[in-house]
Amino acid sequence: MDYSIFYLPCWRDAYGMSLTTFYEELLETFRYADTHGFQRGLFTEHHFHYYGGAVPNPAVIFAAIARETKNLRLGATVSLMQLRNPLQVAEDYAMVDQLSGGRCDFSVARGFVPHEFAAFGIAQQEAAERIAEGLEICRKFWAGEPFAFSGKHFSFEEIEPWPPAVSGAIPIWTAASNNRDSFINAGRNGSRMMMNQYPMSFDALREKFSWYCDAWDESGRQRKDRKAMVSFIAHIAGTEEQAIAEAQQAVQEHVNIFGKVMRGENRDRNYLGDISLLTGMSATGQVADLFRERTLIGTAEQIAERIEKYRDLGFTEISILPRVTSINHAQCMETLQRFSEEVIPLVR
Repeated sequence: MDYSIFYLPCWRDAYGMSLTTFYEELLETFRYADTHGFQRGLFTEHHFHYYGGAVPNPAVIFAAIARETKNLRLGATVSLMQLRNPLQVAEDYAMVDQLSGGRCDFSVARGFVPHEFAAFGIAQQEAAERIAEGLEICRKFWAGEPFAFSGKHFSFEEIEPWPPAVSGAIPIWTAASNNRDSFINAGRNGSRMMMNQYPMSFDALREKFSWYCDAWDESGRQRKDRKAMVSFIAHIAGTEEQAIAEAQQAVQEHVNIFGKVMRGENRDRNYLGDISLLTGMSATGQVADLFRERTLIGTAEQIAERIEKYRDLGFTEISILPRVTSINHAQCMETLQRFSEEVIPLVR
């Protein structure tokens, strides 16, 4: 198993530090992860809201992190390239690849936040087409040879790619959650897969992952070449009760805001919501059972046991979100330290 850190970077004044300080704290966690057994450092992309909006272009912060690290691969869990000109996306991530010495990864997803599409004047139903054209452009750009392109959404005369990717290519992942075609197309195309456990039950995740695995096998590709990551909110403490008590409010806020931006309620300032947001997601109505099924919140021993279950499903990588909403920097660092020193050795 490989292990990665992943941030959906949420910052607002109520968290008690400046945005500049928040960035510095994120950089510290990447420096730690770089030397303590983590494979990848990841950011998602969001716009115009504190839900992830602290890093609207992951390539910008990766340019800084590239100079602070030597080992971590750096990748967007989601680049919303359907909202951008793909030539600019290709340039941005090629530069990260050069600054990091070839340590850049790239990932796309259809996106789900209505106000982001509206602000950029892009129809949400065009996302899949725009991503397909954008990925073709990026692959050709990173290869470094002059090319022209003519498509439904993007067309241009021959250009000379500059800068190219270090090795002529950047690994591409697909982030998928609901759309069956996204899983099947990723398997057929040989793309690496990213999933997130908390929005769905374990049984739902297992079924959706099987769509990808079956499509991969049917394409004739070798199973040993398949790369698949599953992401979890993570918080580690000496007892499960302590871990839940420390993380519950932060997770509740995270779930609440996720729902609001998905429904287009991005101006609603009721950030926390109420406990029913969590109990309603649990089959038993118990927060502890929800966290056991969908998170890595608990003791090191519990978390190692959960990771083994996903390894047995065929996942090759675990990414953890150690800082969500109101979880502070000290708590985040403790989780990273305990994960590297206690959890990883137990899984091995």
